[in-house]
Amino acid sequence: MAEQIPETINLAQTSIVNVNMANVTKLNSSNYIMWSRQVHALLDGYGLAKHLDSSATIPDLQITVNDIAAPNPAFEAWNRQDRLIYSALIGAISLSVQSVVTRADTAADVWVTLAHTYAKPSRGHIKQLKHQLKNWTKGTHTIDDYVQGLTSRFDQLALLGKVIDHEDQVEYILGGLPDDYKSVVDQLEGRDIPPTLTELHEKLLNYEAKLLTVTSPSPYPITANYVNNRNRSSNNNKSTLNQHQSWTPNSQPRGFPPRTPRPYLGRCQICGVHGHSAKRCSHLHSMVSSGSNNQPLLPTPPYPPSPWLPRANIATMNQNGGNITPWILDSGATHHITSDLSNLALHQPYNGGEEVLIGDGSGLPISHTGSISLP
Repeated sequence: MAEQIPETINLAQTSIVNVNMANVTKLNSSNYIMWSRQVHALLDGYGLAKHLDSSATIPDLQITVNDIAAPNPAFEAWNRQDRLIYSALIGAISLSVQSVVTRADTAADVWVTLAHTYAKPSRGHIKQLKHQLKNWTKGTHTIDDYVQGLTSRFDQLALLGKVIDHEDQVEYILGGLPDDYKSVVDQLEGRDIPPTLTELHEKLLNYEAKLLTVTSPSPYPITANYVNNRNRSSNNNKSTLNQHQSWTPNSQPRGFPPRTPRPYLGRCQICGVHGHSAKRCSHLHSMVSSGSNNQPLLPTPPYPPSPWLPRANIATMNQNGGNITPWILDSGATHHITSDLSNLALHQPYNGGEEVLIGDGSGLPISHTGSISLP
């Protein structure tokens, strides 16, 4: 009696893992070392690192059962898993590098081809990396990008068998910094023992943050306002800013009758700024001078807003009569102006190029800056 051929063959008890490399940084021409470490660690965690080894044993395509050739379930499971890894590897490679592995058929073929391309110690590759080290400068890069650009090339040269000494690595990093970092460079170069790359990176980051704090402009324009309170019957003769009349374009004569001005809450029809009417706008005089019979004096709506420029404002109050306790109006100013240096407790000459803008558009020069404590 002939032996019966089984109708089914038991598949190998092997589960198929769908490898997700979405979080892997795509491979380019300069990050092979970190990319290969990340991919190998991921597959090793799944227990699939053997698919990257070209010397690993692959199950036979067929097996013989009762003298009859049949597909090998172990090969089918291996092949399905390898195709998933192959697809994940291609997805983790940038478009500019994918052309390198067009002839690879398995995951191991992809891995070996990339290793021969980017990790092979060819003389031309080593020479290119050393040339990049010599010409790499900070320029407009951040400290993070600048240091990372050098350390990645250090690692690539180490993989190719050309390890850069630690002292030389420090010199490369310090040598590409601009003159703004001269003080920290001199400090680090004066050490007997060079700092570690981690310590060096940290110090450069701290110094970068310090430079950004010093050079970053204030988001709010400086406003120079004047606050004046004059009480003729007061016997308080303290030398403070609020008791000395300083010349400003909006100052009132001493004989001007007392009044409480009501602020204008509307919007100027000329410059589009809130707080004054068109007849008090500083741009009106220039528009009248340049206007003609064929051109309207006022722009047609909508009125574009003018940029906010630093202005010198004044808040005054005249008091007549009895002995009233002096008080100071809060104008919300960030800076104050005076024409008498004796009003300032501390002062020093000003050598900058800024000036105080007054109402007619002209500027007043700044001779000194200082400070005083108001009572």
